[in-house]
Amino acid sequence: MLALLFAVSLARTPIDLAVKVDAIERRAVVYPSTVTNKSEPLVFVFHGFTGFAKQAAFSYRVHDVWPEATVVYPQGLEVSMLGTKGPGWQFAAGQQGDRDLKFYDALLSKVEHEYKVDSKRVYSCGMSNGAIFTYLLIAKRGDTLAAAAPVAGFAMPAFASAPATPILITHGTKDPLVPFRAAERGRDTALKNNGAGATTKEWAPGYLTYTPVRNHNDVVWHVHEGGHTWPAGTTEAIVRFFKEHARP
Repeated sequence: MLALLFAVSLARTPIDLAVKVDAIERRAVVYPSTVTNKSEPLVFVFHGFTGFAKQAAFSYRVHDVWPEATVVYPQGLEVSMLGTKGPGWQFAAGQQGDRDLKFYDALLSKVEHEYKVDSKRVYSCGMSNGAIFTYLLIAKRGDTLAAAAPVAGFAMPAFASAPATPILITHGTKDPLVPFRAAERGRDTALKNNGAGATTKEWAPGYLTYTPVRNHNDVVWHVHEGGHTWPAGTTEAIVRFFKEHARP
């Protein structure tokens, strides 16, 4: 038993992964799956503006809630936003030479090569600026994703032509940075993209899912009374949602 626990502990030691994107070294923190004998899910978790990969791992702990998955916490480069500068992600296609879309491509390729990854179970979630980038990934890399879960973000216009993708959207009614109406617009666009109906039923306490749903492309909507935050229980809900979806 002690040997087994020691092996699991080693398996969850984070790995500092580096890839070159347009001659720039980009980095991410990777928690490999605890399962080594078969392909398992891959989850990307994007930090918010001024955030860091290690902070996202500590705060959102997707790797703890879903140890069977390989979880990647990428590190953003400096961007200007809200009158200041800090690590973050591109908002729209074409910004900064698409450096972050290219970063995603490079990370996906490297992790799929170095770890046992089920290519039909690749997921993205993110907080704030990371959520905005997750919407962009759905729009521009949706063919690689089984599902996505933006938290406290909003969708840019490119999302209007995104492929149908299962999505769980979380937003606070008192968010001082991203207006609640912006999140509602993202939800409404997701409903249109996914061909979901207007009838709702409970998916989990505080979470609504829209029916009828086409081809299992669910839209789940979670409203909380807080502000610009990743509320308690969000990681567990995201992991549950991801486990329910795989690409055909």
